[in-house]
Amino acid sequence: MLRLANVVFWIALSLWLSFAMVGGIAAMAIFPASRELPLSMEGYEGFIAAEPVMGRQLVAGHLVERVFALADMPRLACAIVCGLALLTQLALTRKPPLARTRLVALAVGAGALLVGTFYALPAFQAKDRAYREAAATQGDATIQEARVRNKEVTVAHEIASNVASVEVGAVLALIVLSSIASVGAGRRE
Repeated sequence: MLRLANVVFWIALSLWLSFAMVGGIAAMAIFPASRELPLSMEGYEGFIAAEPVMGRQLVAGHLVERVFALADMPRLACAIVCGLALLTQLALTRKPPLARTRLVALAVGAGALLVGTFYALPAFQAKDRAYREAAATQGDATIQEARVRNKEVTVAHEIASNVASVEVGAVLALIVLSSIASVGAGRRE
């Protein structure tokens, strides 16, 4: 049973890290590429003509947004499975090494995931929707409003990015701590 818990734990933890990083990796690829491409999007022609840099970022944001949305539920599922497998490991091991520290890393990662999924990301998406609505409307006044809304999006994005960084950092810490614990448990056997 312990071997099964170990296998499930490592698979779930690896997948959690992968899904937590996929949106950031997509953004790191798409946003720089958008600066070099003559991107356009129906309904945003006036804004893109008035603000080409912000317009290309808006188009890139549309592309990246889907990656983040697709990763949300798998991350939650992986975190739950990972947590249950870790609890099973700890229950089946006499004096498990680094048990509390590993549980703290799991709790921090899961907490950041929940804050990101249910608070930071929805807040960012609401600001981004308002920005896009202003950018899609014609006229100089709405272009000015879109510029203001873009600043709000930037602040909300920074918060969401910080929360995501905490999640990734905690998952990486859990990987390191679990590796050390595995080595320590192997030496005692």
